[in-house]
Amino acid sequence: MFANFAAKRHLTGPLRAVSPVAENDNEIDWKSASKAASSLTANKEDVLLSDNSLKLNAYFNKIFKEKAAPEKTTIKESIELVYVEAVSLLIPMVYIGSILAAFSGLIWLFVEPMLRHFNQGQILMGTAWTCLALVSFAILFLFMRPLFGGFRSYHGRTLQFEDAPALMELVEKLSEHLGVIPPKRIEINNETTVRVDAYAGINSIYRDEYKIILGAPLLMSLSLTQLVGLLAHELAHFQNKQQKIAFYLMHHVSEWLYFRATGQDKRHELLLKRMQKQKLSLNEFVELWVWQRIHLLQQNMFAGLFSLHRSLTAWKCREIELEADKRAVKVVGSQGFSSMIEKVRDVQGAQAKVSAQNHWAWKEGFLLDDYALAVAMEAKNNKVEKAHLLEKEVTRFCPSDKVRLEHAMALSCKGSLPARASASLLLEQAKEISCELTLLDYESSGIKDSHLVVVPSEKIRQLKNRQDKLEVITKRYFDGRAGTRILKFEPSCERDIAQFDIQTSIDFLRRNRVEDGRQQAISKNLFERIYKAYVIERLLLAKLPVEKYLGEEAGTRKDSGKYLLKMRKQYRSALLPIEALDQVFYQRAHEAMRVMGAKSRAEVTTAFQNLELFAQLRVQVVQLHEAFAPLNIIVNGLVQGVNAKALQAGAVEKQNVWTLVEELKRGMQERPIFVGLSRKKLHLVSYLDVKLGVMPNESVDMTIEDMASYTDELLRLLQFQYHKWQAQLALVMTRFEQSNKIEPINLLH
Repeated sequence: MFANFAAKRHLTGPLRAVSPVAENDNEIDWKSASKAASSLTANKEDVLLSDNSLKLNAYFNKIFKEKAAPEKTTIKESIELVYVEAVSLLIPMVYIGSILAAFSGLIWLFVEPMLRHFNQGQILMGTAWTCLALVSFAILFLFMRPLFGGFRSYHGRTLQFEDAPALMELVEKLSEHLGVIPPKRIEINNETTVRVDAYAGINSIYRDEYKIILGAPLLMSLSLTQLVGLLAHELAHFQNKQQKIAFYLMHHVSEWLYFRATGQDKRHELLLKRMQKQKLSLNEFVELWVWQRIHLLQQNMFAGLFSLHRSLTAWKCREIELEADKRAVKVVGSQGFSSMIEKVRDVQGAQAKVSAQNHWAWKEGFLLDDYALAVAMEAKNNKVEKAHLLEKEVTRFCPSDKVRLEHAMALSCKGSLPARASASLLLEQAKEISCELTLLDYESSGIKDSHLVVVPSEKIRQLKNRQDKLEVITKRYFDGRAGTRILKFEPSCERDIAQFDIQTSIDFLRRNRVEDGRQQAISKNLFERIYKAYVIERLLLAKLPVEKYLGEEAGTRKDSGKYLLKMRKQYRSALLPIEALDQVFYQRAHEAMRVMGAKSRAEVTTAFQNLELFAQLRVQVVQLHEAFAPLNIIVNGLVQGVNAKALQAGAVEKQNVWTLVEELKRGMQERPIFVGLSRKKLHLVSYLDVKLGVMPNESVDMTIEDMASYTDELLRLLQFQYHKWQAQLALVMTRFEQSNKIEPINLLH
């Protein structure tokens, strides 16, 4: 099983959850996409194969002439397979049996007095016991609900015959060579893995009715030999019927237990959202409180069963994986299989970098046009460090890469595939299909007209590299001030500073930079202590357990309010000399603008004005950042269980953050702060609405979690734009000072 573990991203595509308040942030509608593709499909006999496909088909017919000899199952292995099958079937029965036994006794405790009172003619008492029995039946139903569903299905865009005739031929010939039934369908998506999933219902895979889902980044990255090795590994699981049943039964039971143990079900997510309503009736709250306690109890039970199942069956699953590796090695050779594993990890490592580039580009108003090609190019140009990944197991059911590589090389098999061609040749129109998958993902994320803002990955890489270089220039120009703090970028009230020229400003900054560095370190330490003290104070006011939310960081004080006031006073004192030096930076840039040419001045005027205007809102931004901290901590604690105090505290913090966001937006609306987005100029508030979605009219229309997500993204976007303005100013000013042979502040650079 080649699952993702290297990239922290949603596996359904390159960019997910763009807006916390977007209503149409859903999974990709693969069914409609496949229907649209099949509507244009011609009959198989009418498809004209390209020269490339004809050559590949002839090559596959030549290579896979002979059928691989099937391996017989020994008696010992049969016993082991029966054992893991029995364990996988019995462990769910442990849950079912324990629940039925417990509630059968409980229900009988209520039914027996109910019948006795009815027989004695005591209708009122009999009705009371009937209600208790019905409540027990209802709770029994809640405990039995996890038995239904709980399996994750994987999908992609169905490949038609004219899309990939060579790939269809390869899979068919490889299936014949391994002696297995070929898949019913081949699909493609934007994941960096190859999956085998049930074709129609979870049980169909045991009848050899399955589909293969290929990741487009792998098709664009792997060689033909490496892809054959990957497919051979997955198809080899179907060579031995008893082994296949045991393998997929273990995986399905493990998946079912894991999803239940981690609370990954839609009912639980909807339950949390309902519990975060600000106006919740007592009856509703009691109902939801009981329901969630049942969920948490179920999670603990399933966590124990998952751990038990894993410890009893994982060893056999790893053996089956190595057996599948062995059969794949016989097809492509030890060297080919080893290179395949290494290349897959390269692609999965490149995926994280490309996703980060795409996320950065989206803030600028651009998107990748071809996600799979971008991942392939990143994997080719920049090799990831795999040493720390070799020892890591993807799951406990799969051996580590180091074990698999050693096992493959120990077999010492030579490959039978001499051709060195790219796997992308298996698709007739690889780039068109990859671009289609990328746009499908953008549409499902709520991005309208995404095709209008897509650019090649090379362009985004150039822009990102340019931005990285600008960050270095910015740090040097602002002498380490390009951090999270907003500079007091405004004219000074002191007469001496107001009369500084460029060189005098630089000399003044150079003389005071050591003391300034000390003051910045002091202010940073004070700010972190204020941040933590404020969170503790808010938790204490809400009468919430500080240790539960902060863990080892908890350090409650009886006089937390006085301590917080003291820290704020010290912070303001430490900030005074820092902000005084901020104004010298303003004077330095102001004087440069006054004497530079009209063309250079025009390049930097907007950034200079934005920095000046945004500096007027620095207090509101700091207040919002501070108020966001307790809200974020409470939201993270909701997963561990919800009570009335936590909900009330979350509602209070949400209202505080809502008020501060509204005040900040009003302040920005009153100032002409304009930013660039997709080669257009937008007001900063409009830019935020495009990126985050328009906020509802009232705070009760947003859940606590949505408010936390919205605020987090809002602060990130504001910081992104602020650093962008600083970089624009630093670039032009540095260029001007260098042309006029003015020395920088730090002469050591």
